[in-house]
Amino acid sequence: MEEINSRDIDLFRKLIASSKSAVVVSHTKPDGDAIGSALGICEALQNVGLKTTVILPDEYPTYYDFLPLSNEILVASKMWDKAEFVVDSADLLVCVDFNNFSRTDCMEELLKKSLAQKVLIDHHLNPDLSAFNLIFSDNTLSSASELVYWVISKAFGLDVISRRGAMALYTGMCTDTGSFSYSANSPTLYLAVAQLLEKGIDVNEIHNRIYQTYSIGRMKLLGHCINNCLKIFPDMKMAYFSVSQKDMRMFNAEKGDLEGVVNYTLMMNDIEIGALVKEGDDGKVRISFRSKYDFDVNKFASKYFEGGGHRKASGASSVYDIEKTCAYMEECFKLELFSDENDK
Repeated sequence: MEEINSRDIDLFRKLIASSKSAVVVSHTKPDGDAIGSALGICEALQNVGLKTTVILPDEYPTYYDFLPLSNEILVASKMWDKAEFVVDSADLLVCVDFNNFSRTDCMEELLKKSLAQKVLIDHHLNPDLSAFNLIFSDNTLSSASELVYWVISKAFGLDVISRRGAMALYTGMCTDTGSFSYSANSPTLYLAVAQLLEKGIDVNEIHNRIYQTYSIGRMKLLGHCINNCLKIFPDMKMAYFSVSQKDMRMFNAEKGDLEGVVNYTLMMNDIEIGALVKEGDDGKVRISFRSKYDFDVNKFASKYFEGGGHRKASGASSVYDIEKTCAYMEECFKLELFSDENDK
């Protein structure tokens, strides 16, 4: 973990002390780390006496409803007038798990024009340095939730993290590492987890709530993806799922039902690179990339799709429909993986 600057921590304390209300925001299509980091920092700020609200751009998967603070989340796409009022009234804006306001979709312009002091706590590459008054950024950490944990602990100590906040932060760390199967080699991660355990959280119960509460439709969708939506390229050691809205409707899939599906590509012995190409209900095509060993999917996503994230886990959007996206992606992988041979 890169050392958190003590002057930044002092400034963070001053911003909180001078604020009457705060808003915590995370990215569109919120996953476990977005929700966990947002709820974790929200609870800490509430515990130091600051009125704080979590706002997410759109709905999150219902299997995160078990988190005690989730009923306090305000979904902007469903309650826009209230979300706009809360943001406009806030003195402090804390942004977690994204590096650019464009990742907040419908909230982008609202957040940009906000007069509040803006703080970023994120673990992705290339944060927008011009958009925030204070930035905590460390791409060596497993998750935004882990970085939130260290910022909180250095700013206020561990007493401001209750069992409820610990559940949220652990959920973010767990889900953003695939249950500690990738981006999980740092001792700092396990030190944070050990201290969260001392808050009395039940990690077995959390794992059950996240990974063992599949609906029948979600389980059937997974089977359909493996049987009908998986393409394997042994010569490139690459495989990907292509999932359309037709596939989703076939099983009455809910938001979040594809979360984690991309990881199944890497369960095959001879596959080292995986992807999930999915068509959203808005018609937009999004891609999740994963890498098992040396291939840098962050560079790949940035080079060919203007996306990015981390070396072993990245994402991107496509300007093409799902069929053209898949064809283009295949050609890009061929170009990237066979370029050395072509140069000979």
